[in-house]
Amino acid sequence: MQTFDIVTIRLFLAIVRAGSIGEAARREHIATSAVSRRINDLEAMLGVRLLRRLPRGVEPTPEGKAFAAHGERLLAEMRSLADELRGYAGGERGEVWFAAINSVIAGCLPDLLVRFRAEKPHLKVAVQESYSREAIEALREGRIDLAVVADSTPVDGLAVHHFCDDPIWLITPVGHPLTAGRSPEEAISFAEAIQHEVISLHEGGALDDLIMEKAREMGCTVNPTIKVIRFGSLRRMVEAGLGIGFLRRSSVERYAEQMRIVAMPLSDGWAQRRHILVHQRSTHLPAAVLQFRDFLLKSVAFQGSESG
Repeated sequence: MQTFDIVTIRLFLAIVRAGSIGEAARREHIATSAVSRRINDLEAMLGVRLLRRLPRGVEPTPEGKAFAAHGERLLAEMRSLADELRGYAGGERGEVWFAAINSVIAGCLPDLLVRFRAEKPHLKVAVQESYSREAIEALREGRIDLAVVADSTPVDGLAVHHFCDDPIWLITPVGHPLTAGRSPEEAISFAEAIQHEVISLHEGGALDDLIMEKAREMGCTVNPTIKVIRFGSLRRMVEAGLGIGFLRRSSVERYAEQMRIVAMPLSDGWAQRRHILVHQRSTHLPAAVLQFRDFLLKSVAFQGSESG
């Protein structure tokens, strides 16, 4: 199928406006012979005459007027498309696909999203809650642009940024032997805690995997009789006295005042965990993605300096 290009359309419109092939060529900085050849080829391809040659200049035929009208609309659409794409390239418009784990969704992220929307109302952030490994899989497959995941998740080949510290804490019911009589600031060793009945959190998740791995390293076998998939379910089971649990600080700290549970840090070095912000290693990330990434990193860094 034969086609004609935007340059030829633009040249034809310049001829119609100027009333002369030579004048149009001068305005477009192209040789007159080259312009004439393009128009002849265009007429031959379409099978119609687009220009009527006059003693002095040219004028469009009825077919030429129809072609010019469509050409004007087409170039207007092209200009509109270029303007819109420049907006995306400059970060004034765009969409970001973002995934985060539950502790971030339930923690600092909502407030950050409100602030970002206020600062960048033309940028859309689509958010999905996800387990760490699912988020990384989606990122590698190109289904999302950014993710905040647990630092125990394999992220080989990806760009990694520190997002926030979020150590693992122990939670027990009020009056439990592990925490009764201890200062809230006192840390408890994992070796001591693991001797008690443990409630498992969504088997196969990053935190559950880490807890089970550390227990195996100590030669302990953990066979939970209660397994839950939500943080709220784990907190409620612990509150009822059915066992102890392990959660990130962000998922338990503020609930300790609202529920009959006690939350205390683990003393083990490996429990000093953090969340990480990850994305593909690329020098061509969309401007909207870069703006959202930089906003998140700047915001959490500022919050960290305030709390410090």
